Amino acid sequence: MKKFGDFIVSGEVRAERKNEFLAKSLIKSAEKGVLYIKKQKITSESAEHIVSDIYDVIRELIEAKLALEGYKSYSHDATILFLKKFPFFLEHEIFFLDNLRRIRNGIKYYGKEATVDDANKTLRFFNLILVKLRRLIKK
Repeated sequence: MKKFGDFIVSGEVRAERKNEFLAKSLIKSAEKGVLYIKKQKITSESAEHIVSDIYDVIRELIEAKLALEGYKSYSHDATILFLKKFPFFLEHEIFFLDNLRRIRNGIKYYGKEATVDDANKTLRFFNLILVKLRRLIKK
């Protein structure tokens, strides 16, 4: 697995000015997404949308922290690996997020479907990781 610094070298992440406006906008969008997700009932028809929406909210919150730190990521891989810089994110959590990225990519671009079980697992994970992500963006 690549390191976050590798993405800077390759140009997939760029160092920029810290962007509090962008961060606040991403956080606001993510929090709206959280409220939307929490209202949804998981069914076979909604499962793939819930999985995708959860991934998007997580990504927005990480991108908010990137903006606060002065980075712009052009890679979903890099966005996820950025969390390795923070010791309270555990390796298995980052692995789950990377797998979620792959699932969401399959849904969005290859017509794959998520199951009710996928959505339930993702929602359980989301409820745990959301606490850490909120802590991250407050630092």
